[in-house]
This record gives sequence, C-alpha cells and structure tokens, in this order.
Amino acid sequence: MSLFAILDLVIGLIFIYFLLSLACSAVQEIISSILRLRPKVLNQWILDTFSKGNIGEAILKHKLIDGLTAKGRMAAYIPSDKFARVLLDIIHHRQFGDKPYTIDSLRQAITATDLLDDDFKRSLLQSIAEASGEVTRVRQQVQAWFDQAMERVSGTYKKKTQTIILCISIVLTGLLNADTIELARYLYENPAVRQSLADRAEQIAHDSTYREVVNKIKQAEQDTLRPWQNADEAIDNINQNVAQLKSLKAELDATKLPLGWKNETQNWIIKILGLMFTALAVSLGAPFWFDMLNKLVNLRSVGKKPAATKVEPEQETRS
Repeated sequence: MSLFAILDLVIGLIFIYFLLSLACSAVQEIISSILRLRPKVLNQWILDTFSKGNIGEAILKHKLIDGLTAKGRMAAYIPSDKFARVLLDIIHHRQFGDKPYTIDSLRQAITATDLLDDDFKRSLLQSIAEASGEVTRVRQQVQAWFDQAMERVSGTYKKKTQTIILCISIVLTGLLNADTIELARYLYENPAVRQSLADRAEQIAHDSTYREVVNKIKQAEQDTLRPWQNADEAIDNINQNVAQLKSLKAELDATKLPLGWKNETQNWIIKILGLMFTALAVSLGAPFWFDMLNKLVNLRSVGKKPAATKVEPEQETRS
C-alpha cells in the first residue's frame, strides 16, 4: 500500500470523525437550549454565592436583572454593569431604604450589612477607600470582579457540555456502529471508496459553509455563556441545528460506508475497542478534526501528480 493510499485512508477516517463531531455539537446545542443549561448554571452560581439573607434571589428578581428576559424565564447572561448596580443598590436599600446612595452611605451600608461574606465586605470597603469619593469607581471594581467570576462560571458550563458531548458521542457511535477498526479495514480493501471519500473530504475542507460552522463552534467554546437575545433566537438556533443534522446524515449516507448493525459473527472485544476509539475521537470536537483535515488535505494536494501538459503541434514539429 503506497504512502498516498495510506494518507487517503487516514483522511477518510478523520473525515468521518469530523462529521460525527459536528453532529454531536448540534445535538449538544439542542439539548442545552431545551434544558436551558446556560441560565441554570448562571442562576445557581448567584444563589450559591449570595446565599445569606436570600440576597441571591433578590438579585435575580431585581428589575434590572429580571427585565433582561421575558416574564418567567431565567437570565442566561447578566451584563457586569447591571450586576454591580443591582448588588450595591440592594445592600444600600436594606439599610437606608429608597434613599439614593453616596460614597459615604454606601460605606456605612456595606459595613453594617450581614448579607455579604467578610472577605467580600473587606474587598468592597477597600475599593471604596481607593475610589477617591467616586461611586463609579466602586461599581467598576465590582464589575471587574463579576467578569472574572463569569470566566469560572463559563468553565463550569464548559465541563458540563464536554460531559454531554462525550455521552452523545458514545450513543451516536453505538447507534451507527462506527467502528474505527472496521472502517479502516473497509477503506483498506476498497481503493475506490477510499479515494472518493478523500476527494470529498478535500472539498469539505475548502467549503466556506463548513468553515463558518466550525468557527461558530470555536466561538461557543471561547464564550460558553453567550446569551440568546430572545426566545425566537433560541428556537432559530435549534432549527438550524436540526437542519445541520439532516445535512450531516445525507453526507454520511453518501459515503456508502458500512455503518449500522448487521447480524454477523464478530469479535466483540475488537468491536468494543473500535467503538470506544471512535467515541473518544469524536468527543475531541469538530474544530480539532477540521484543522487536522485541512493539514492532511494540503499535504495530499502537494503529493498529487501534476496534470500532464498538452504538447502543441508546433512544439512537436520543432522537437
């Protein structure tokens, strides 16, 4: 088997991993939207962090926060400036009622409150001491703290999504019987299918539509608590992912690979190993496999033999 044929086989396997990874990402987005995983993670963090005196509930019910979403829906995203205003407003209101706060009254309210942990109170009082009498600077310090906290909350959400994707990849691999060992054997024994799959992978690698999908997944990984602007956007996202799944199914059907279960005797130890390898590979994500696919496709393009140049009659005569 030539090196070029081996390269085609590897590209074919990676192409399958890429398609299955895209399907997993689409299913994960649908599940997250239906279960409202983003707002649940954010809201639970606020309730846990500000549990004293039910201040966490007060923050979520404050009009500046509650007004970000439709009635009865949890906020999936809270701007840091609004959070800072709400937190300081609630602390001050518990001590001085509806009276607008100044830097001095805010210092008194924070000193007297028992709604905040001692270390957080000290941090706020230090911010007030360094604010030179400007309430805006205090709010900016709270905003900075909240932004840093959101990075950790995003990490928590990302861990949950990674677990979901791994579970989806296991289920999808099992349903399709996408056995890496069996697929590699099939591609090895069928040169025409192997080359056709590699050619299709090369087309996909240069397809701007797929590149946009991968970039969207990358953006989601970097900003895991990004908000939906409204319910219609969330529904539209679900519809897009459903359409993507249909497109991916058609793409997989077109490969003519031996996917699916058949009634035949087989070595179940080898079968399980092949399925496990596929599931773990798919869980690495579409961006990883798309980048890998592009590198190998470029290598394949370099290794192709140049097309024969047609010799003009006039050149033949001269020679």
